[in-house]
Amino acid sequence: MLETELRGRPTPTHLPEIVWRAGIDLNPLDVADPASLEWLETLVWPEHDERRRNLHAAASVVAAERPLLVAGDLNDLFEEVAAQAPADAMLVVFHSAVLVYLSPDARESFFGKVRTSGAVWISNEGKSVLSDVPSQLPAGTDNGTVLAVEGTPVAVVGPHGQFFNALAAS
Repeated sequence: MLETELRGRPTPTHLPEIVWRAGIDLNPLDVADPASLEWLETLVWPEHDERRRNLHAAASVVAAERPLLVAGDLNDLFEEVAAQAPADAMLVVFHSAVLVYLSPDARESFFGKVRTSGAVWISNEGKSVLSDVPSQLPAGTDNGTVLAVEGTPVAVVGPHGQFFNALAAS
């Protein structure tokens, strides 16, 4: 179980029902493959035992409930993958620390595709990755990444889930 320090918002009383999962990555890793899991483990700093435990817990969930993983560029494949979501489900697009690796033009292309899809868009990116975010943040916000819904910041969060600091307007 992931633990986080929740600031400025009550603890949720229930979790949403998730009926479908998919991901797009240039090089998706299969965490059910011991070599891939071992590689991911090498990316966790040696003294971060809790993050390593979280990785293994998450890997066991993914191995038991395998998502659709598609190899390729998210701008090339987004519409095709999104079209596979169940018609009666609310499509939610979530990404974390992804857009920093795209050019500004590729980011704008992705934003347009997500908005056109009608999906709920939740991002967790560095403060300067979404061009409209910095101007919406109060001065002196905590260090961390910005959790935004539809491009509007709702919280500053620890980069590995250590804390969730709700912003006043959220």
